[in-house]
Amino acid sequence: MTETFKELFARGYRARSENRLAESRAAFLEAVRKAAVEADRPSLAEALCGLAQAERGIGNPEAAGHHYANAVVLYRELGLPERLAYAIRHEADILRETCKAVEAESLYLEAEKIYRQLGEQAALDLANTLRGLALVNELAAKIDASKAFWQEARELYERCKVKAGIKECDERLSQ
Repeated sequence: MTETFKELFARGYRARSENRLAESRAAFLEAVRKAAVEADRPSLAEALCGLAQAERGIGNPEAAGHHYANAVVLYRELGLPERLAYAIRHEADILRETCKAVEAESLYLEAEKIYRQLGEQAALDLANTLRGLALVNELAAKIDASKAFWQEARELYERCKVKAGIKECDERLSQ
């Protein structure tokens, strides 16, 4: 019996959470294949994001970035702003981590705009995006901009009760 998308995604995310990354990757590859065969673009976009997470965990940032970029294209076409911002932010994270700060910054700014439009429901996602912007600005030695992003991210992490985020912001702001 063929697994449904829900089952494939659950298997992939469960394997990822249990640090069985090769298994996670296999589940999401199967979901990508199934979505392509069935021409199910929303499921394809989600499968690409899951596959990107698995690739990133395995240590393959180039593949992860490629999968996120493809998911971004699909989410733009589908008109799903929350999922679009998610994929954009994660693509930006990978670019930042691979020393492509300029490219990352433009994506972070796009995700920031979307998350601000989504309002309070996206507060934690906005905080994570601002964190990325702070890090990118640190790399560019834009200290005042970085500090402003850290401060706003801290306020959001505090509202969302994310202790690790608050701690990181406090540490960065004290430097």
